[in-house]
Amino acid sequence: MKNIFFLFSLLLFISSCASKKIVQNQSSNAPALTEEQIFNITAQPKDFPLVLRRTTLIVRDLETSLKLYKDALGMKVIYDNQLKRPRKDGKEGEQTLRLVFLKATHEFYGVLGLLEYYYGEDIEEKAVRKEGFTAQNIVLLFNSHDVKKKFEEIKAIPGIEVFTAPKHVEYPGYDGGKIKVLVSTFYDPDGFLVEFNELLDEI
Repeated sequence: MKNIFFLFSLLLFISSCASKKIVQNQSSNAPALTEEQIFNITAQPKDFPLVLRRTTLIVRDLETSLKLYKDALGMKVIYDNQLKRPRKDGKEGEQTLRLVFLKATHEFYGVLGLLEYYYGEDIEEKAVRKEGFTAQNIVLLFNSHDVKKKFEEIKAIPGIEVFTAPKHVEYPGYDGGKIKVLVSTFYDPDGFLVEFNELLDEI
């Protein structure tokens, strides 16, 4: 029994030291942990009763979408595969889907999915909706650094339409103060509205 108690105490001590080490790395001269390292340590899927894991966009041209989300914004591809299934439009044959997942910070939280359908023949193309901040539309929001510089690259991508060029905005903070943000918005090649921001003050 004493050995078990000693082992349990030792595990608690090690856990405590590890937690203190994380804090010390952030406040001492030791190399600070990256945001991704901290997130991977502190946020595990099993710790939460509900996780918003992924948002998937159905796109017309996946390679064009990747020029935005991978090349310009800097997301990392963590999954890229083609899936086959029977067609669901009443016609014979198979339908091929290409599905790509991209991560910004974590491979489980906040992942963006891009899904493109291949029918093997031309299909009627739906009109692209660009309706701004109105009901039944979504807004993807990214926080990043060097927004002004990256925005110039974003504008050059085919199909991008600028909604708001980068500008300074202040929002009410959680504690009653102000949050200063450099805000930009644009439509992606499929008409999804993207807000691409840079935090100027810590929240």
